[in-house]
Amino acid sequence: MENIYVAFQHIGYKRNPNIKNKLIIDEQVRDIVKKIFDMYANGHGSGEIATYLNRNHYLSPTGYRKTGLIQEENKMNYNWNEVTLCNMLKNEVYIGNTVQNKKSVVSYKVHKIRMVEKENQIRVNNTHEAIIDNDTFEKVQCILEKRGTNTKLKYDYLLRGLLYCYHCKRKLQIVQKKNSKRKSKSHSYITCSDYKSRGCYPLSINYEKFEKYIIYVVKRICQIYANKENFYSIYQKYQNKTFEVQEEYKKKRAQMDKAILEINHNLDKMYRDKLQGIILEEDYIRISQKFILDRTNLIKQKEELKEKIMGLDNKKESKNHTKKEKKLDELIEEFLKLEKIDKIYLYRLINKIEIDKEKNVYIYFNFSKLNSLNQNLDGFIKIEELIKEK
Repeated sequence: MENIYVAFQHIGYKRNPNIKNKLIIDEQVRDIVKKIFDMYANGHGSGEIATYLNRNHYLSPTGYRKTGLIQEENKMNYNWNEVTLCNMLKNEVYIGNTVQNKKSVVSYKVHKIRMVEKENQIRVNNTHEAIIDNDTFEKVQCILEKRGTNTKLKYDYLLRGLLYCYHCKRKLQIVQKKNSKRKSKSHSYITCSDYKSRGCYPLSINYEKFEKYIIYVVKRICQIYANKENFYSIYQKYQNKTFEVQEEYKKKRAQMDKAILEINHNLDKMYRDKLQGIILEEDYIRISQKFILDRTNLIKQKEELKEKIMGLDNKKESKNHTKKEKKLDELIEEFLKLEKIDKIYLYRLINKIEIDKEKNVYIYFNFSKLNSLNQNLDGFIKIEELIKEK
């Protein structure tokens, strides 16, 4: 670990005077770093946090390094900005990790810098003491991913960042609308903006009612999952259904293999007939082209079925209490205890929610077991009836 090179200091850390390339916590600014992460994890945008820091006369990381001051009453420069904050919030240094090879030069001829994909970066865990705990850091990453790096929001909706159009796959917008009556109260609606330019479909759903519907569905699924006996009876049906579908796919592939062999046999026979003058050259070309096209389509369909079978293989899971399942158990337990729904828990449970032109809703969870419940429970697809009831 001593060989890990630390390129520069991060606010909250300083170099260890006794061990080369080792970071130690800078106690003077530890609380500022924790404050920034805690504020963001609790729903404050980066713009709002920057305003808070500047209003309270905190110097930016550059200002702190140059002056050694944490706060300055008559501060005129060294202001915090959103870019600095967002870079901090993404930085794994604060959970004790060192990440290198984040950037590279395009080539020795093209001296442009490009970002290296995350999986190709060099990551070493636990190289120094963490300031931020893993749970808080994970919450922050969830918000950054769903919200983006934007900032102070007039309306920070619970489902913001989770809603997508089923057809064009773009994020749906939540906008304020008033009806034609004067002095009428405005309401929030879910829309697919610029749908015409993308050849998509119009959409308008009352956000408040939709949010209640989603919370109802997620709570119901979580409650069923929490009741293990009930859950596994449903999950077993899902596994059995998955197995049956997989076997059906395998039968279709076997039929396709047989059809491909038959086409190859016919092509060989036709070629011999052509050589012997039994069929004309133009007839051979015409019929063989049709056979070849049929064979190409069958091979393509076979590959598609192979991918589907592999996908179903990935969905199969044992009942073993794995680390991921334990994490899900804890998350569900915490979620069901909430009096008021916290968006962080929704971000951790839900990957995305798609809505189609018919107002059908498709919820994709981050956990396959929850997805299996969602696929096996009726009444969660059409939202209009449930919204009317409520």
